[in-house]
Amino acid sequence: MTSKHEIIVRDDANEHYHTENECHDGNQCSAFQRLIHNGYRPDDIEHCSKHFHAGRRGGTTTTENFGSKKFITAYQNWGNDLPKGTGLWNGIVKDGDLLQELRQNDLINEMDVKSGPYKSLNDVAEEKLNHPRHREMGSPLSHDQMLAILLYTDSKVYKDLRYHEMCYSNQDFANIETSSLMQKNWPILGCLLNSAIWALDQYDKRPRPAVVYHGLYDIEVDPSTFNNHNLSKKFSTKDSPVFRYGTFISTSWDREVATTFMHEKGSLLEINLKEDDNDRALVGADVSWISKFPTECEFLIARGATFVIESISLDQQDHYQVVKVKHGPISHDRVKFRRLYN
Repeated sequence: MTSKHEIIVRDDANEHYHTENECHDGNQCSAFQRLIHNGYRPDDIEHCSKHFHAGRRGGTTTTENFGSKKFITAYQNWGNDLPKGTGLWNGIVKDGDLLQELRQNDLINEMDVKSGPYKSLNDVAEEKLNHPRHREMGSPLSHDQMLAILLYTDSKVYKDLRYHEMCYSNQDFANIETSSLMQKNWPILGCLLNSAIWALDQYDKRPRPAVVYHGLYDIEVDPSTFNNHNLSKKFSTKDSPVFRYGTFISTSWDREVATTFMHEKGSLLEINLKEDDNDRALVGADVSWISKFPTECEFLIARGATFVIESISLDQQDHYQVVKVKHGPISHDRVKFRRLYN
């Protein structure tokens, strides 16, 4: 068991784990501060590859949870009874579409690199496409797919994307006219990111972690308050309640990282990724080698995952909820993923 001042890091060259110390300067570290403000200096990245810095990002917040301190499942209605046209967009992306979407959402400046040898995230994406880990897989990602991952892992875009997808997913699809649905702010980025996760899921042959963690900051999981309706009720029972997450899920295979993201207050989702039948496994990918913060040990789960709650307990030392979950029904349909993205 690691201490709170150590972090578990997955070694790129070998399939084992070792510990690295947390930076003594914490989130006031000058290298860390340059990186979180769109910097890419190699010496800063090397430092943050060896030392963990808490506080860059948080887990799911009460803002993303629609102002509630009780966890609200994003999808009010989900399952086979949803009207056509209510799902998140998956279509053909053309050159220039992603940059245009960034402009439309006033976040094109996130493409600028403030320090280091690169001028823009396009340059970083090109270098990552030549990363040994990517070549080992057979180079399955396109430039825009790699860029989508970088925008999610390394910029402020991820927060806006997550919030808007959660808001979109929270609409009462079964009782609303499609003409009244809110606008999809990030259809291009969402589609690229989902397809990129699928590609890495398919081509990365390294073993993935058996368990990953996701923090809910200052939020309690109480199945009695879930806003599931209609078909989903068929799959939820008092002993095994089910919920569906409305967007992508950033997780860490290191528990201590996830607890720092939730500021050790709220709930920790402990997600079991083990599945005897690979066709039923959650779609997800190790993106730590792409992020400039590899010590966060990020494993990114594709959007629309459903979970069955196996148990809810209280961490006796730090007094936060530990919610153990596994892959739920009507979740990641791998046949559909193949049809959409292969």
